[in-house]
Amino acid sequence: MNFGPAKLPSRTGHQMISRQEPRASPDFIVFSIGDSRKPSTWSNVPYFFTATLERRGYGVEHVDIGPSRILQLMFDVPWKSFCKLTGRHTRYTYLRSGYNRKVTDAKIRRALQRFPGGHCVFMTFSFGAGPSRPYTLFCDQTFAQHIAYFDEREPDSLELPTILAERKVMKASSMIIALFPEVAETLGKFHGGKVKYYGNVVNSTNMNVNPQELLERKLNAREIVFIGNRKYKEGLERLGQAVRILNGRGMDWLTVNVIGMEHGELHAAPHNMHFHGYLDKGKPEQARLYRQVLERSRVYVNPNPKWAAFSASCEALYLCTPVVIFPYREFQRTFGDVNSVGSALASNRPEELADAIEALVTDDSTWTRKALAAHAATKDMSWDNYVDHFLKDLGQIRHGSSLG
Repeated sequence: MNFGPAKLPSRTGHQMISRQEPRASPDFIVFSIGDSRKPSTWSNVPYFFTATLERRGYGVEHVDIGPSRILQLMFDVPWKSFCKLTGRHTRYTYLRSGYNRKVTDAKIRRALQRFPGGHCVFMTFSFGAGPSRPYTLFCDQTFAQHIAYFDEREPDSLELPTILAERKVMKASSMIIALFPEVAETLGKFHGGKVKYYGNVVNSTNMNVNPQELLERKLNAREIVFIGNRKYKEGLERLGQAVRILNGRGMDWLTVNVIGMEHGELHAAPHNMHFHGYLDKGKPEQARLYRQVLERSRVYVNPNPKWAAFSASCEALYLCTPVVIFPYREFQRTFGDVNSVGSALASNRPEELADAIEALVTDDSTWTRKALAAHAATKDMSWDNYVDHFLKDLGQIRHGSSLG
């Protein structure tokens, strides 16, 4: 099995690998928390990663190591209620429990016995194949980084075992792929050159866009878009306040599309906010609607302070859609100054958000410049390019340390 770029299977010279007919001896065994054949799993990342490998002619076995939904609910519902009543703030859940780790490790062992060949890829930093089998880790943040960044605190006693387990998993891995530059830089200090960063990706199978044609359509657009699930409710509420301000300025002709949440998530939503709920890219009609909304939108808005649905932002940028977001660190490390591809928010004031939206919607010259810069910043972020980097590094590691 040679993963070097010169030996990549031709797209036309190999038969398409069916997802329903996995090979008996796959080239890759991909472990993910959720089904990697479904776009709904972890922001589409496992889906596009495995689909790209399969399109290249590689055999991929998909192993879902996600917890039992019933056990998860039985544990998490009363536990979260208890934490709320007692004021305890923790990210410890059934997923992070010792019992789930034992169950998950058993699932992994069974998969490794069933498939003694093939390189293992874990779409998580929490689990690995152990010291006897080479494996790659591919994720966005470690559990410790997540707690430090979003909660700005030290881990508690229940969270610490997961953190220690992740460190062992990363130490035993052959390669670690980090989706974000700051995460990669931090991990590189502890794990050296086996930590890789390839930039980011646009989660789309259609990377053939004519930016000039798209600009002409968007110049007449009267729509903006917010993308985010319930984790981003704070941003949606702030957007609702800004829309009321804009409506008061006579801009109630502006249509605000909300993808990821339902109408009931926002109390007394303005009349020109349209809610589409979650749009599943695994369903053709919903995937088309998702794309159509982005292609019609003049601006992408997600005023959540620490994170603004990064993957959705990349898709918006690729489709010539400037962003209105807070300048959180990983976005700036990836794209530079937010103001070059949109507008950077400096405060939580809904008036500032309304001003930023109004400026991009009404100033055609400024909008055009930023829309073109947005597309230029993401035009090379294809999954084909990403997988090329992965296969090249994997081939070098295999040559140097005898993978598989």
